[in-house]
Amino acid sequence: MDKIALQARLDLQKWYDSVENRRDMCGTYSYCAFCDKTLAHPCATAYEKMRQTDKERPAMPIRRPKKIVENVGARDQRSSLGKKFDYGKVLKKKAARKSLTFAEKYALSGDILKDRYLKLQAALTDTPHGTPKIKSRISKQCDTYRREGEIVAKITIIGTSLRINLPLDPNAPEYNDGKTPHVNTGHKKVYEMVPFQFKVNSKLALKRALDLIEQVKRG
Repeated sequence: MDKIALQARLDLQKWYDSVENRRDMCGTYSYCAFCDKTLAHPCATAYEKMRQTDKERPAMPIRRPKKIVENVGARDQRSSLGKKFDYGKVLKKKAARKSLTFAEKYALSGDILKDRYLKLQAALTDTPHGTPKIKSRISKQCDTYRREGEIVAKITIIGTSLRINLPLDPNAPEYNDGKTPHVNTGHKKVYEMVPFQFKVNSKLALKRALDLIEQVKRG
């Protein structure tokens, strides 16, 4: 099977599995450990690499649950973060590699990411009585938090990674001790007020993100 056909086959399987599980299944397969999303056909390439490391592994069949096949074209209206969400339509957008909104990415995410996001949200908006409120506004790209008009945080989802941007100095020595790995995204206009980008992809990273949020709120 050529690589284009294999990619289409794997995309179809992800489609069925995502509809059945009501979440984006990208990143959950055994071949995902070999994935390089910069390539033209990332799933097919990863699958071939996996097969090369284990030649005895049987080819993955395409499973078509009857219930899913019958309803795959039906509209599944629901909401995500207060935004209207058509599950089938969003899955088609993702399969066609079109850009998804923040609310759409959140809806397709797993429970772990959603739980971490809610904890970040709670930490940001929980302010002592008598102090300025921190308010959230969800746009197509991200969830932005402002206090008296100033941006104090932006939360984004890139791929399967939850990230938070904060108004901290990425070059400050206290953040460059190897314990708080981060990226300086200040060169991008959307992040120029919150250049410090931190991945929240583990329990430890969540704990550190919550500590950083407290530093921002105190500042």
